[in-house]
Amino acid sequence: MTHIDFNYYSPTKPDVPNLVFIHGAGGDKTQWGKQKSFFQQHGWGIISLSLPSHGQSSPSKSLIMDDYVETVHEIIINQKLENVNLIGHSMGGAIALQFVLQYPRSIIDRLILIGTGAKLKVAPAFFDAIEADFDRFLELLGRLAFHKRTIAQIKLNNETVLRKNGGRIFLQDFIICDHFDVRSELHKVVNKTLIIVGQDDQMTPLKYSTFLHKNIKNSQLTIIPEAGHYVFQEKPLAVNNEIYKFITE
Repeated sequence: MTHIDFNYYSPTKPDVPNLVFIHGAGGDKTQWGKQKSFFQQHGWGIISLSLPSHGQSSPSKSLIMDDYVETVHEIIINQKLENVNLIGHSMGGAIALQFVLQYPRSIIDRLILIGTGAKLKVAPAFFDAIEADFDRFLELLGRLAFHKRTIAQIKLNNETVLRKNGGRIFLQDFIICDHFDVRSELHKVVNKTLIIVGQDDQMTPLKYSTFLHKNIKNSQLTIIPEAGHYVFQEKPLAVNNEIYKFITE
């Protein structure tokens, strides 16, 4: 039986949102710690999950986008969640987009897309770097994925998660990202959508988020200064406040 490692913190107040956090390539549920603590204080429901083969979830022989989408769907259905908002980072944002294109709007209220795009083409050099020397790839990623002023401990904490999940998982996730392209389907996204991007994101640059904003009718774009690809870790208070305002408006 497949085991999916997730935490559900049920709402402590009536009629509040449920937030489902979906991590990016090579990550797991632990990357959302600053968001979990913030929204718990507001009494909201929170699910943070590790996708198959990530974190403490069961390994999967093959990893494909459909499996990731179905994993999120099953958790939402099994927990009988209402007022559900999907929050996805990078590949997690792609999963969130694919989810609302595949399943009816009634399941999901709002989308929060962080550092992602409608197409996530991966440079061939990244594939080569992962296969050649995963440690050196992580060093490269640390330089590219964070703003130059981001403190070292944040980078180290993130690297620890990615290293634990390993190069094979990262490679498979990058293959999924490389094949992802819903540019022609964005007009079908009817959910209210918040798009958040670090101003200095080099992995999924600002133009990716701008394209999403222009092509998702009911969307708004927030640019966080002095932040990179892991903006939700680099500037958690700013990101959390933007999410809170968006969902409560």
